[in-house]
Amino acid sequence: MTLSSGLSSTRATIPVSFNGRRASCVLDTGSSAIIVSPMLARDVRLVGQDGTFEVAPDGQSYADRETRIPRFAVAGYVLRGVHALISSHLAGYTALCGYDFFMRFPTLIDRQHRAVTLYPAPSKIARMHCLPVNLSPRVPLARVEINGTWLSQIVLDSGMAGGGALWDGVRMSLRNPLVSNTGYSMNRAGFAGGFSCGGSAFVRFAPGTPASSMPMCTEEQRPDGYNGIIETNLPSVHAIAVDYPHRRICFDVAGFSQAWARFNNLRSP
Repeated sequence: MTLSSGLSSTRATIPVSFNGRRASCVLDTGSSAIIVSPMLARDVRLVGQDGTFEVAPDGQSYADRETRIPRFAVAGYVLRGVHALISSHLAGYTALCGYDFFMRFPTLIDRQHRAVTLYPAPSKIARMHCLPVNLSPRVPLARVEINGTWLSQIVLDSGMAGGGALWDGVRMSLRNPLVSNTGYSMNRAGFAGGFSCGGSAFVRFAPGTPASSMPMCTEEQRPDGYNGIIETNLPSVHAIAVDYPHRRICFDVAGFSQAWARFNNLRSP
């Protein structure tokens, strides 16, 4: 099933419905659940239950409430009693489709053609480069190259726009230091939150693929408890396959070698 996708900044969105009410949902691998804003939750009459806390990529904590969506629908598929969070982190009439969505719907995000396919054909994924990911924290942790150094415990975040964040503890191990961006203007709120921004880094998802430059902030404490968080919506990435049932995220990257496709075929589960 293929849908036309929208765009929120660099993030792909798809139309869904909550209890029959249509809404746009950001496809967000950095979210550990389906998350809805308080405004949307009130409109579709979601009942908030136990409270919990979410640590967002900006390092701030937000109060969430557990809920169940009586009827969640996308592209003709209907799910009932789906777990979700009502988050004070989200403003307006917004939602994020995170872990619980991707576990049910393997998804191919074709950024080049502004299309999203649910349950993509294995032959399409076989032509991409796939990274194994650890999903035990309900977000994908992978090993990627940042400024010439391969780092593990990095969150691959399709819901993030504008770069990434890196823990100071691994920043010092980079083969090449972060490059200062003299034109970058940092607001005081960022410093108050513990982040230091104004640098840029080169990120590579696999050997043999081109590196992409992105703004990179650093933090004294580990962002969200991991070594770093990076966005996957880069100009060099034409498509992303989120295949949580097989514990992998796959990339169609400009300059990708077909030798990697043959390698994927040998190691596919």
